[in-house]
Amino acid sequence: MSLGSPDCTPKCRSVRHAEEVIAALTSGSEGSLQGFLSVHCHNAATLRDEFGRTALHLVASLGKCDLLQWLLDSKHADMLAKDKESGWTALHRSAFYGQIHCLMGLIKRGGALSIQDKEGLSALDLTMKDRPAHVVFRNTDPTEVYTWGSNTNFSLGHGNQESRHHPEIVDLFSRSRIYVKQVVLCKFHSVFLSQKGQVYTCGHGQGGRLGHGDEQTYLVPRMVEGLLSHHCSQIAAARDHTVVLTEEGYVYTFGLNTHNQLGLAPPPASSQVPKQVTSKSLKGRSVIGVAAGRFHTVLWTRDAVYTVGLNGGQLGYLLEPNGEKCVTVPRQVSALHHKDVTIAMAAASNGATVCVNEKGDVYLLTDYQCKKLASKQLNLKKVLVSGGSLDHRIDPQLLHDGGGEKLVILALDEAGRVFCWRSMGTSVRQCRWAYGRQVFISDIALSKNSMMFVTQDGEGFSGQWLGQYTKAVDKKGIEAINGMEVSGHSDGGGVYERIRLEKLPYVHRAVSITMDSKGRNFGVLQADPKTSLYEVPTASACTFSQHFQHLLAEADEMDSIHDVTLQAGDRTFAAHKYILSMRSDFFRKVLHPEGCKEGVEDGEVKKGEDAVGCDLLVLEKVSPEMLEQALHFIYTDSCEMLIHGTRPIVPRSNQSSDPEPQQQLIHSLQALGLEKCSALDVYRSLPAKTLEDADKPKAKSTKSGKKGKSGNVGEPGQNPVKMLQGVAKKLGLGSLSARLDGVKFENGKISVVQKKTGNKLRFNQKKCSYLCDVTLRSEDGREFPCHKCVLCARLEYFNSMLGSPWIEATSCTALDMPTTSEVLQAILEYIYTDESPTVRESVNVEFVCNVLVVADQLLITRLKEICEVAITENLTLKNAAELLEFATVFNADQLKLSCLQFMVLNMTALLESSCTRSPLCVQSSDSLLKKAKMRAKRKPRRRSDSSGGYNLSDVIHSSPTDAIQSPATAGQLTHPWVLRAVGSPPSTSTFASIVEEERQQEAALIRSREKPLALIQIEERAIQDLLLHYKAINNPEELILVERSPQGPVAIPTWNKR
Repeated sequence: MSLGSPDCTPKCRSVRHAEEVIAALTSGSEGSLQGFLSVHCHNAATLRDEFGRTALHLVASLGKCDLLQWLLDSKHADMLAKDKESGWTALHRSAFYGQIHCLMGLIKRGGALSIQDKEGLSALDLTMKDRPAHVVFRNTDPTEVYTWGSNTNFSLGHGNQESRHHPEIVDLFSRSRIYVKQVVLCKFHSVFLSQKGQVYTCGHGQGGRLGHGDEQTYLVPRMVEGLLSHHCSQIAAARDHTVVLTEEGYVYTFGLNTHNQLGLAPPPASSQVPKQVTSKSLKGRSVIGVAAGRFHTVLWTRDAVYTVGLNGGQLGYLLEPNGEKCVTVPRQVSALHHKDVTIAMAAASNGATVCVNEKGDVYLLTDYQCKKLASKQLNLKKVLVSGGSLDHRIDPQLLHDGGGEKLVILALDEAGRVFCWRSMGTSVRQCRWAYGRQVFISDIALSKNSMMFVTQDGEGFSGQWLGQYTKAVDKKGIEAINGMEVSGHSDGGGVYERIRLEKLPYVHRAVSITMDSKGRNFGVLQADPKTSLYEVPTASACTFSQHFQHLLAEADEMDSIHDVTLQAGDRTFAAHKYILSMRSDFFRKVLHPEGCKEGVEDGEVKKGEDAVGCDLLVLEKVSPEMLEQALHFIYTDSCEMLIHGTRPIVPRSNQSSDPEPQQQLIHSLQALGLEKCSALDVYRSLPAKTLEDADKPKAKSTKSGKKGKSGNVGEPGQNPVKMLQGVAKKLGLGSLSARLDGVKFENGKISVVQKKTGNKLRFNQKKCSYLCDVTLRSEDGREFPCHKCVLCARLEYFNSMLGSPWIEATSCTALDMPTTSEVLQAILEYIYTDESPTVRESVNVEFVCNVLVVADQLLITRLKEICEVAITENLTLKNAAELLEFATVFNADQLKLSCLQFMVLNMTALLESSCTRSPLCVQSSDSLLKKAKMRAKRKPRRRSDSSGGYNLSDVIHSSPTDAIQSPATAGQLTHPWVLRAVGSPPSTSTFASIVEEERQQEAALIRSREKPLALIQIEERAIQDLLLHYKAINNPEELILVERSPQGPVAIPTWNKR
């Protein structure tokens, strides 16, 4: 039906029109659909079909982002409209169908992610419920610390005293890759226990409560060095002292000892370093748990509980008859000692102690009594206590009559149920949640006035008491709770404690939660976002040996890469001085400019020049076949003689067709020209084979029909393994000689009896610097002397440049590389060693990305993969989107897959953070609107009438004052300049000041008019350059503005009437 039909008006509610609109949206392009919706119905954007769906619902489900923006901007579609089936808004549907770009568009236009459907689920909850089944958060996972609160005493560990309204990660641990498994927050300090058993503290150190040996204030967590030699398993702390338990069962305490709560003997006033608690009662016993209150400390073994400190009724035994107020050393609580009963856990507050045994009995130590609160509370995994009162007569100056707090006990069992006991009640009651959907608790925290919970899905909630309510139960005392049967542990009538839950922002992977006793500072342990990531990059296999094997095979006497030629017999081998010197002691001495000339003088080496003017080394006493094997080992760290089953070529000089040994020896002596030489010199100059034959007894050598174990090659002169081992010793190849000890030559084959491995083949750029023949220069002017043979062997880039008749191959100047010295150093490190510890260990993502860019340009595939591995290890919620874009641009496919999966697994956290950064975030706009309304009520503005009159206060543009302070965190409030403009208070001015301000404004206006256009263009170009330099354009991480410096108020331009 067209708009011309009389039935269709701006108030059209036709269901048939709605169905036609919904049907049309499923097909067609977005441009044609815009035209269709414009002419089909006056009310196309708000019509609902029989399921309550609007056009916006369907567009968000189909991912048609341009059409969605058109509906919001032009048709003013309602983002908060819910359908009839599930109560879903357009945000719910876009999140459910995975249309993230539409979801972001809705968020930017003020869409609220907190709106819940009929099941109590928000759009964020839908993304959380959509996690894969393998994503499970456990206490054993690598966990990160997030803290927030008042931070009055630097106890949050962020390095300053600013309060935090939302959980923020503690940077020290994340940068150092330290995972924390327990956090304890107190009034003046905080204690952190890492998964490696190290203890960190921060805050005010008065009395030594931090354990660093002084009383300094530490703004960020610092390791307690006194516990480095111990692996700590548990920590506990109160206002003035800290308690640490080691895996060996030892207890260490430090801090103030005002009430003897440290348990040290003799009792010191304080201890600034950890000291072990020793007493006769603990001798031979292993402590398995610790707890701490302000005035006492609790220790327990498997069969006993010990307390120490101020005895105000919470220690579990009567007051001392002699009037002693404090227990100086740990003493066993006899009321808790039962036969065949094992202590499971305990907890302490300022005024009470709670103990639980494995039978499920819960005991409360208070008022000098041991009260049994409940029994058969099986499978409890955590118990907490808050409040309590002490006997004020013990210390009237410190304690006041009736000054205690209400006693509250919380307990959590393995099934996720929470039980509580309050001093106003008579029994343990189960807690029920006043929330829109079911939640299953995995951890709890308790303070004076509030509670906090963590669910099995990783969510965090704060809780407030709503009071008790009664629910009838059947005769068996069994009722269905949250879809499962739970035994009733409450008293008669089925009384439950009702708790109102409020979801904590930015908590999506929580495994543990804690807070201080007053409920002012909070901490949560969240699993590392990469915990469930399985698309992890890997580096390909090493090709270092293959590169140098190819270099040796391609080496030729006429190329421009080799710099030395080796000759043995009638064969020549083109080689490279640097590689020979690095691998062979013999060649290092011969090729050194000032090396010894022993080998040359002995006649082992003759020097000359080859066809292209390079050095020629003639090895007189080495056969060509053995030299070839030795060179192969030098270049690749392997050769045929080290491979089982190969058939090596036996040198021709050792075959049976050779002349007789005596004739060959005489011929050699004549050829050597040993005139006027002593017999000893002649003997030393003989070949090794001849010496071995001469030393053998003739009876053994002339026996016919005898063969050695090696068959017909039993003689050492005919054993290629022994021959190569002799050459290896002569050339200084100790690794080859040692590995040949486990090799035998049998039946013409190599048999590896004992396989030995040597050091990994690698080179050192800084060694043999006198052989450097090429220099690389970085952008910042730093020069790196290198070796042409290594560069050409490792990279095709340098092989094409230096191995061909380009000008760079013969130029004596340094080669300019378009990168920084740090990146070039990492590239050379990989070229020489095939590894890059600098990249692998780096936490600077920007540096590793720069290395990856250069590796991509130089086609270094393996280094690029190493960079992908290092970047993935530093993947965070803040840089995931930017790294995904980076991986796409530079073809880092493995990194791209990791980023995509990382973002899918952490979609909830990313969406919530993006909502906070959105300039149209609902919370920010609501807060601005409320503050504007309050200021409007406080000072109503007078409006000018139509006669043209005006108020001076409306014209004068007063500069903002400092009355409005900046928010504590950048993410708390967006566009703070809007608030400052709204909050500028009126200023009282005299007539003289008004006239003077008008003159200044007029002068500023004249200056702005007379400003040259060229100067304005220069400023504009500088602003654009700064925006590009700081990457401020379309930056989702931070808002960067580049503006001209303010010139002060400017008068309003006016038109002069002629």
